[in-house]
Amino acid sequence: MISRSLGIVLVGAVGLVAAGCQRRGQAAQTPPPEPPISVTTAVVVEKPMPRFLTLTGSLTPNEASDVAANGQGAVLATLVERGAFVEKGQVLARLDARTAALSTAEAVAQANAAKANLEVARAECERVEKLYKAGAITGVDYDKQHAMCTSAEWSTKVADAKVNMASKSIGDATVRAPFAGMIAEKYVSAGEYVQPSSKVARVVAIDPLRLEITVPEQSVPLIKVGLEVNFEVAAFDKESFKGAIRYIGPTLRPGSRDLVVEAVVPNADKKLRPGMFATAKIALGDRSVPVIPVNAIRVDGTLRRVFAVVGDHLEERLVKTGEERDGMVEIEVGVATGEKVVSPVKPEAHDGARLTGAK
Repeated sequence: MISRSLGIVLVGAVGLVAAGCQRRGQAAQTPPPEPPISVTTAVVVEKPMPRFLTLTGSLTPNEASDVAANGQGAVLATLVERGAFVEKGQVLARLDARTAALSTAEAVAQANAAKANLEVARAECERVEKLYKAGAITGVDYDKQHAMCTSAEWSTKVADAKVNMASKSIGDATVRAPFAGMIAEKYVSAGEYVQPSSKVARVVAIDPLRLEITVPEQSVPLIKVGLEVNFEVAAFDKESFKGAIRYIGPTLRPGSRDLVVEAVVPNADKKLRPGMFATAKIALGDRSVPVIPVNAIRVDGTLRRVFAVVGDHLEERLVKTGEERDGMVEIEVGVATGEKVVSPVKPEAHDGARLTGAK
């Protein structure tokens, strides 16, 4: 009987010890509360910030021309290569002008003969005029001679025109650049035979360039001639270029319901090239929007976070940012005017952090 009672007492003691150990283990597993942190804050205020219309487009030449031979004959020489810069009037190619020279000589000879015939006809007309006044010839003879004089005058004009045409053929044997630019393509080589319509070279003017952008229908009322355009191209990362809108299309394209607009872009250093894809921003003036300091934002890849003060703790917010100016950034979504955010953001700031006090 005594043994049984002792066993019960021992079991009870073991249970009490186990319960005490379990309570101590649970107490050890409960982490202590995080200490509060001290932060400085900035108030979300409204300030004027630039407003932009972001569009896409591509660069095109200010002028482009497939220069025609404008004459016929064998190509004697081509004097430019693809990528070369040329000035207005610079020689691109020379054609064989020997046939044109012979034609010119023939035309000059015919013109001289026509002038000689005209002199004879005029002298004869003067003689007939005197005879007619004296009554020595009939009116029919008089009219016939005057018709011959008129025909001689027209023959002279025709001969002069042929001389001019033949001389032009000699000039056309030298193919020149119609404007300053770059050779984009060379179509002929020495020895080829060309016709007046044959293409010799393609010349593109790249200073200035045109930035062709498409404006959606709902944004058309915002576009005006003279608005500044800032744009970037992939070839020059983070470098910004400028232009100004000069040409606005008269109608919207039926399929895409957008308007084609062209901005003129200076390109004196010739860094930009036709065909480059551009992301453009058209400045539309300022507007009043909520802003916070740039240093209040924690950047995490493509995400932007801020920490708003709510009572005595922090609340993490994902925000959508807009334009930046003078150390301030526009907040499109995430916080509202009048709220407080941690600025500058600290590494220890996190969602739910308790505050010792906000300044």
